[in-house]
Amino acid sequence: MRSYDPDAEEPYVEPSEEGGIALDDDIVQIDEDRALELLDRITEDLPGGGERREGQRDMVRAVAAGISRKRHTIVEAGTGVGKSLAYLVPAALSRRRVVIATATKNLQDQLASKDAPTVAEHVAPLKVAVLKGRANYLCRLKAQEVGAPAQMSFDAGDDVPATVVDQVRRILEWSNTTSSGDRDELSFEVDGRAWRTLSVSPQECLGRVQCPQGQSCFAELAKDQAASSDIVIVNSHLYGAHLAAGSTILPAHDIVVFDEAHEVVDIFSQLLGTSLNANRFRALATMARSVLGAEHASLCTDLTQFADRFERALEEQFDTNELKGLSDDVNALLAEGTQLTIQVTELLRATETGSQTDEIRRIRTQGPAVHLTNDLARLGAVSDDELTWLNRRDREIDIELSLIDIGPRLRDELWPAVTGILTSATIPETLVESLGLGGISDELRVASPFNYAEHSLLYVPEHLPARTSDDAEEAIALELVDLIVAAGGRTLALFTNRTVMKRVADEVSQRIDTPILVQDTLSRKRLIERFRDEESASLFAVTSYWQGIDVPGTSLSLVTIDRLPFRRPDDPLSVARRDRAGDQAFSKVDLPHATMLLAQGVGRLIRSETDRGVVAVLDTRLATANYRGRMLKKLPPMRRTRNKEEVLAFLRAIAN
Repeated sequence: MRSYDPDAEEPYVEPSEEGGIALDDDIVQIDEDRALELLDRITEDLPGGGERREGQRDMVRAVAAGISRKRHTIVEAGTGVGKSLAYLVPAALSRRRVVIATATKNLQDQLASKDAPTVAEHVAPLKVAVLKGRANYLCRLKAQEVGAPAQMSFDAGDDVPATVVDQVRRILEWSNTTSSGDRDELSFEVDGRAWRTLSVSPQECLGRVQCPQGQSCFAELAKDQAASSDIVIVNSHLYGAHLAAGSTILPAHDIVVFDEAHEVVDIFSQLLGTSLNANRFRALATMARSVLGAEHASLCTDLTQFADRFERALEEQFDTNELKGLSDDVNALLAEGTQLTIQVTELLRATETGSQTDEIRRIRTQGPAVHLTNDLARLGAVSDDELTWLNRRDREIDIELSLIDIGPRLRDELWPAVTGILTSATIPETLVESLGLGGISDELRVASPFNYAEHSLLYVPEHLPARTSDDAEEAIALELVDLIVAAGGRTLALFTNRTVMKRVADEVSQRIDTPILVQDTLSRKRLIERFRDEESASLFAVTSYWQGIDVPGTSLSLVTIDRLPFRRPDDPLSVARRDRAGDQAFSKVDLPHATMLLAQGVGRLIRSETDRGVVAVLDTRLATANYRGRMLKKLPPMRRTRNKEEVLAFLRAIAN
């Protein structure tokens, strides 16, 4: 079944000339000795001369063999193996187009600015490009249209705050000098409202042919560069959108590398589905009003009033904690919203415009209208393999439609078309089955070269109360005070709950002298920069900070984890997967995910050969539960202790 993708781009059209990139059924033969020689040359040229890592060489051999045999290959590569070069080297020698998909922006930036250019210097000619979703690029046409920022208004009808207007002016100045139009080039943290004023979603885009700025469009130029490149770096969300749109967004490719592969299941589950909230109806009503005019103003008003009722119905269902499925009231409103949206869509199609400006406005409105209509149709025909559920994002309640099991679809649509290389520092036990790779893939596990046994301790306190007890939070705060003081700050304190994080941070900050940084008080980038720069600082964080943070050196010598990161028992997608797993639900659904996330959190500590430190898991279940062995097996081979004095002495020795 073809999905309606919420972020589908214009269909990709492969250029007639491939510039020497082969895209055919011939077997690729990568000489492993040549690949290892190339790896040696690259590492010798690295600052400090690099080093020979046997694990990295094993991974090069495995990736080269997988590409040569067209055999999907999964590699669990511990921290410090150097997995980026280990797959980039065979990819460069394959002489096929390779798409590399990453789950985090940090890794995407590292690949684009450092690792891939390093390989390209040794393999000529090798072209590398970065491709992002259309909304990440400045729209030249919208920039041209914005003449008086102070007069602008948003789709929702709100006046634009002065700070946002100022950002729009700064972006317009930047637009005169940028060669890429990429939002990430901006030197300041841009407000989403300011960026939306000067960018377009895929549905609003006029397309290269119809747009007056089509030939100089930043997004189209990025696609052109990708079309002529050997290695194309994207994020996993864009790759998921590519699949959802019938594999029409990215240029044709023979090989895909999923780095941070442990994230793919959750990303694809949502991207191969869709989402919907009340604001999409409001935005369409506002856009359509300016196109359809006074004659159909009442229909637009009806759509706005419908959005208000729809929002209230979603809030009422969410407040009852009925997150899985949709209530009768919500389903009835979806049917009503479908009829209103169809009426607006048909009127937009039939509207005749008298000028190019009016026609541009009509096309920009028609795209989101058609897209909303398609999503409503999708929500009206949910299959047994899909789940509808409610999710709160900031102040909005979204209806999410997700695939419960993506394996069958990937096995049918993706894996026959490409050779997959999947790698991560932590590969969940269930990943092969979840991605539909059972029986059609090979696996390799490469240990980290770091000396965990001598350089690190894994500490699970024996004196703390059970994490579910009433006094656990206070006990954790007091434990953190002792540990942070001994470490001289230098702590990444990870939590599974934002509210608990804030309460504990407040309590600890009153008892220690070193600085405490707290997630959401600054941008992620600025927080990490301050944490790196201020050696005595501690960073308290949740969610995304469990993964993707790389702080080698003396700024980080203690990682604390307040509890084992099991998903909430009422998480709708997990509930659906548990139902399918039956008696093996905990073993197949809950434990693999918690183990993977725990390993990612633990992996924040040792990032270089000289790093030393402690991971303190403040949840006694890691030392007492009958499943602890499966969790510990996935963690680095750290020396383990339950003795607090041993830990404090170790931290003081590092601090001094």
